[in-house]
Amino acid sequence: MRMLERRRLLQTLGGLMLGVLCAVSPGSSATATASEASSDFVKSLGDQAIKVLTVKDISEGEREHRFRSLLRDGFDVRRIGRFVLGRYARSASAEAIKQYNQLFEDLIVVTYASRFSQYSGQSFDIKRATKPTARGDSIVLSEIVATDGSPPIRVDWQVNNAKGRYKIVDVRVEGVSMSVTQREEFTAVIRQNGGDIEALLDALRKKTVSLKSK
Repeated sequence: MRMLERRRLLQTLGGLMLGVLCAVSPGSSATATASEASSDFVKSLGDQAIKVLTVKDISEGEREHRFRSLLRDGFDVRRIGRFVLGRYARSASAEAIKQYNQLFEDLIVVTYASRFSQYSGQSFDIKRATKPTARGDSIVLSEIVATDGSPPIRVDWQVNNAKGRYKIVDVRVEGVSMSVTQREEFTAVIRQNGGDIEALLDALRKKTVSLKSK
């Protein structure tokens, strides 16, 4: 597969897998280990996201609505957003943080919701999960299998378990963290504008409007 085509597939599958949300709770039995529970979480939520969001006869507005609801339920968006904003979160005003949180969520929804309409039968295979850390984070290793016979794509899920509530806090596609990549982009925008977070907020607004107009 050519590099550009593979990159596009990664982006699309990243969007599909970003919808691996908690519409369905993982089946947890008394004998299930913490690692098994994390794996079950990712698997069951992936299946549910594809079932709910790849429906062909719904409007993009409805798809975005469903995606946003699932996103809020299954991803720790605030934790991800804080990490992405980095050190600038400490100096930003409460109002700026409030706007940033909303704009960050809007960007995720607009960027990825529409990609569920592009789903063409890709599947993912859970390999294993690491033991949880002291913070309750475990990594679920999986592979995305395309329908064209190209090599599987490795996708690792960082899942946090806070008092029995599972949330995804990062996705790594072939070793590349989506959160770290986004942090580098956001930091560059702020740095290029003298540390002004308002420049980032303006960029997020423009990016979201641009994506919605396509």
